[in-house]
Amino acid sequence: MKKLDSIDYKILFELMKNSRRSDRQLAKTLKTSQPTVTRRRIKLEKNFIEGYTVLPRWEKIDFELVAFTFVKTKIRYAKSEERERAIRKAREWFMKQPNVVFAIGGHGMGWDGVCISLHKSYSDFAEFIRKHDSELSDVISESQSFIADMHPVTIIKSLHFKYLAKATEK
Repeated sequence: MKKLDSIDYKILFELMKNSRRSDRQLAKTLKTSQPTVTRRRIKLEKNFIEGYTVLPRWEKIDFELVAFTFVKTKIRYAKSEERERAIRKAREWFMKQPNVVFAIGGHGMGWDGVCISLHKSYSDFAEFIRKHDSELSDVISESQSFIADMHPVTIIKSLHFKYLAKATEK
């Protein structure tokens, strides 16, 4: 797969700002032809774009909380086959949780991973954590969560990738 060139990046970042625009609108913005945009978008969608989604106003659709759950795993120093089994189990578990929007392994502040989940209420969150801790107890040794109210008054900057696209503009 060849790397992206400047027009590919421009199309990608324009789509991050607003993925609902037509190829004709993108071509006008980028001062190129619509067939060029269409051809490049198809390539981007095949190789570089995970998907398109809507970013709702969470409080309007009854999601009250966002939770950042940090975990310490039992597999930090495990043999490779044990690590692979544990990662596979964690991946399968997280993929079955519709309220988890992101889960990733990493290192920092003494933690090995984090997941971001959305919840309709505190009791919904508490049930999620109970399941998380019990069903992943052979993989995770400790977890801590930071929860935040999704009410618009508490949101300082909404989640949106348009900001990242703007960060790349010269």
